[in-house]
Amino acid sequence: MNAIVWILLGAMSGWLTGKLLGEKGYATQLFGGYTSSLDIFFGVVGASIGGYLFFWTLIVEGSLFSNAAAILGSVSLVGACRLISERMAMSKEKP
Repeated sequence: MNAIVWILLGAMSGWLTGKLLGEKGYATQLFGGYTSSLDIFFGVVGASIGGYLFFWTLIVEGSLFSNAAAILGSVSLVGACRLISERMAMSKEKP
C-alpha cells in the first residue's frame, strides 16, 4: 500500500516541482513538450527512493514521515535532474 501512495505522491510532487521551476532544465529544444512527463517520471523514481530509504533506515510502515521522505526525494531528484541537464546543455552551447 505504501508503494501506491509513494507513486501518487511522487507523480504529483514531480509535476508540481516542474511547474514551479518553469522552463529551466531538460534542454527544451531537445525534448520539446515532454518535460512534464519527465518531471512526473523523475518524481515517481525520487519518491520511491526516498520512501524506501526512510523505510529501511527506520522500519516504520505507513507513517506520515515516510510520505514526507517520499515527497522530499521526489522534489530533490527532479531538481537535481533539471540542474544537471541545464548545465550540460549550457556547456554544449558555448564555443
